[in-house]
Amino acid sequence: MKLARDHVTHLLNALYTEGVTTVSVKHPCTDIGELLSIDIADPVDTTVKFTQGALTYQDTREEIHTKYGERAYNDLPDAETYVRALVAGTLVDVENHDAVETFFRRHGYPDLDAGHQPVALGVDTNLMAYRMPDALQLDPERYSDDNGRSPVNGFALTTGVYEELNWHYNHYETRSLEDAFGPEFAQLDDQPAGSNREGILGLYEYRRLRDHRYADTIESETGDEAIVDAYAEYDTDSRKRVILLSNDHGFVERARDEGLLAQHVSFPVDIPRKVSVTWDELRDVLYTLAVLFGVLKLPKVTLYGVWNGKSGEDWQRQRLDVDCRSENVEMKLRRDRAITTEYEATQ
Repeated sequence: MKLARDHVTHLLNALYTEGVTTVSVKHPCTDIGELLSIDIADPVDTTVKFTQGALTYQDTREEIHTKYGERAYNDLPDAETYVRALVAGTLVDVENHDAVETFFRRHGYPDLDAGHQPVALGVDTNLMAYRMPDALQLDPERYSDDNGRSPVNGFALTTGVYEELNWHYNHYETRSLEDAFGPEFAQLDDQPAGSNREGILGLYEYRRLRDHRYADTIESETGDEAIVDAYAEYDTDSRKRVILLSNDHGFVERARDEGLLAQHVSFPVDIPRKVSVTWDELRDVLYTLAVLFGVLKLPKVTLYGVWNGKSGEDWQRQRLDVDCRSENVEMKLRRDRAITTEYEATQ
């Protein structure tokens, strides 16, 4: 069954109504096992306990390398990517949250009525997969201050970043992954492999911002120098101020040398033992983790972030493939999805 990211909360509800109050999120490989555990007994105050923090997960991944070899090791996201996925789902904050917030309070939130220049946000390649406009509450369609002013007024996207994201490496033979991780990985045939799944997430985030937000597209070549030069020209000629975000200190320094506003975004080295979140945040992080790991096992269901035959439309609409191991869960999930889909079609 195909399930869009926005509808993953229906899955949590189906499990909840079936009496499942603890959702264990596991990799199918028993050598990796549980990543996190979700207590959904109280939908208003949901607790997530991280069975594997970043450092523990890193050790687990190294053991997979020793036991199963390079291909299985490379198919798993590294520890840094694991943490970034949790940031993308807003379960965990960026490490320098206060510095980023102070930066935007100083340089963002323009008062257009007072004649301030509009602000356009540019996101570097290394952050694009992790939904920074949402994770940092910068999306002008969703966030504003008490005076009704948005942190930025739109986006500025270079074609160089798009080209850096637009590369492909697919699995054409999955037997080694099946041997290492289990039969579920047979379904990953001819689908993005390993870190390419992170790139695909970034590619479709770029397209989402370009196609569904107010965004200017700026022609540029690839590489930091060309991208920064294109932003500098845009900043001079567009009558807009550009603010750039990057995880690369070199990119930020180069941008500042060109007179641009730029802020480094850093990620935590490790994560807390537990956090309290909403189901919407769980929706986002389960989607992202399922894509990056390829397959996740939950009670009564298996989530496929990639599967044989996953189309461009599936990527664009951010769909998972849900294999229900419980008829009751499948029935409830189909019912809720149908009701929501019918409602959305009338809006």
